[in-house]
Amino acid sequence: MKRIVLFVIGCYAALTIGAAGAYFTSQSSTAENIVRAGSVAISTEPTSAAINIDALAPGGTVTQSMTVVNTGNLPVSVVVTAAKKAGITDFWEALTCRVIVDGVAVYDGPLSSLRTTPVTMATGARMQFQFAVGLPATAGNELAGDYAKMTLYVDAEQVN
Repeated sequence: MKRIVLFVIGCYAALTIGAAGAYFTSQSSTAENIVRAGSVAISTEPTSAAINIDALAPGGTVTQSMTVVNTGNLPVSVVVTAAKKAGITDFWEALTCRVIVDGVAVYDGPLSSLRTTPVTMATGARMQFQFAVGLPATAGNELAGDYAKMTLYVDAEQVN
């Protein structure tokens, strides 16, 4: 019986000594790690009066351009809308507009409802938006001498 007790004590001692041993370790580091958020920024050329038409006649259309530049560091989706700021409402509602980007029509309808389909722009890209503004041939004398003043809004959103 003494032998069994000594054997158990010996096993316990061997396990305890083995569990108390040290393990080899190592560590390495890389310093100065930085994570930055991207940015969405656009600009337009010209910055004002992209559409400036004098003497638009019934049945006539005038095309003028505006360049949009992606100055941020993320790709963006761009939409152009318009809002009347002054002028004669009947004239504003009679105007038509067709917007073309890279040979593709992104809007065709009343200027008063302008909202282009989204156009994707890469970082640093420049795109020319061509606005063909017209007055229907059916416009009557009641619109002669009228005007509409508007603001074009160019909205950009990060591409997901």
